[in-house]
Amino acid sequence: DLHTPLDTPREVFCEGSEPQPRGEHTHCEDAFQIPLATEVFRRARAQRLNRQKNLGFALMCVLIAFILLGCAYFNPFQFHIIKGTDDWSNRVSQLSFIFSLIIFALFVNLMCLLNICYRQRNLGQNHNECT
Repeated sequence: DLHTPLDTPREVFCEGSEPQPRGEHTHCEDAFQIPLATEVFRRARAQRLNRQKNLGFALMCVLIAFILLGCAYFNPFQFHIIKGTDDWSNRVSQLSFIFSLIIFALFVNLMCLLNICYRQRNLGQNHNECT
């Protein structure tokens, strides 16, 4: 007859350690709380802003790489050769659409990076004013 751990009863509470109901005059202890200084929150915010800034710089590098790949794909020397044909106008419209999207994404990314740097600067100035 094999017994698995699920078949055997387990003791959850040892003898005498069963939970007791509170009486009317029982003093209730305060909840366990760890007091955190404002420095902990300031440091966490600074770390979050640094991660956002690093992500913004990485995204900017990827977008610049896309621009360079686009320059390789839309060969500018070939544009000079096929100038004046229907293929030229088709490729120029594709080029302008793709590059305008990438440049717009770069602009938005740059504005976000400036906003993050501005918030980091304000965080540092507020910290200096408090100390």
